[in-house]
Amino acid sequence: MSEVTSLPEGREPTLRVIPMPADANYTGDIFGGWIMSQVDLAGSVPAIRLSRGRVATVAVNSFVFKQPVLVGDPVSFFAEWSRWGACRLQWT
Repeated sequence: MSEVTSLPEGREPTLRVIPMPADANYTGDIFGGWIMSQVDLAGSVPAIRLSRGRVATVAVNSFVFKQPVLVGDPVSFFAEWSRWGACRLQWT
């Protein structure tokens, strides 16, 4: 897996974290559930700003893990809303 992932140009990450050994399995790969929880946190940042109140994740359509994340790898999360209504926000 030598594919290099590029970050979106002209955008700042909503959240940037470095996984620690407690977030990994015995082979050093970061748990997918840990990554999913970070995505939830990153999505909540702009949602809270936009709603000016409490927010909750109701559903996630899909997750695609393209390559392993290892202990010490910097991981950046980007969030932008695609549409919103009276009581619903949708993120891409």
